[in-house]
Amino acid sequence: MRSARNGHGPRPRVHVWPAALLLSLTALSGCGDDSGGGERGLDIRGVQEAFDRGDADSVTGERATFSGHVKDVISPWAFTIGGDEFSDVQPLLVVEKDLPAPDQDDLVRVTGTVHEFDFAEVQDDLNVDLAETLYEKFRGEPYLKAEDIDENISQ
Repeated sequence: MRSARNGHGPRPRVHVWPAALLLSLTALSGCGDDSGGGERGLDIRGVQEAFDRGDADSVTGERATFSGHVKDVISPWAFTIGGDEFSDVQPLLVVEKDLPAPDQDDLVRVTGTVHEFDFAEVQDDLNVDLAETLYEKFRGEPYLKAEDIDENISQ
């Protein structure tokens, strides 16, 4: 049976789904912690793993650069980055004092120092009254005290 197309017989069958599956798996493997790239030294997963195994001292005080999408804006002084539905990495809290706060879902690169979250210390450092209930889940967890936030990055 000949096709009406150019009279050269039936059109070969193209299987698109295997290529699409391979492409989507490749894309997902690159976004395991919702990183936008550009990390220096530490990564969000490594910081959280150090805290989880009781070795917070190995990363506390370290300067690092992390990138990712803003997951939640908690207040004008705090937001989380990283973590997504394809990853077991929890979002990392970022606290900043005098920098413009990004919007939810913005891709940012943040440079700062890793600390263990203590509500009273953070509130004193910011010199503002924070709503303690918004920060309860971060007690004893890692956070990044931001010194620089770059919103002009691309994926």
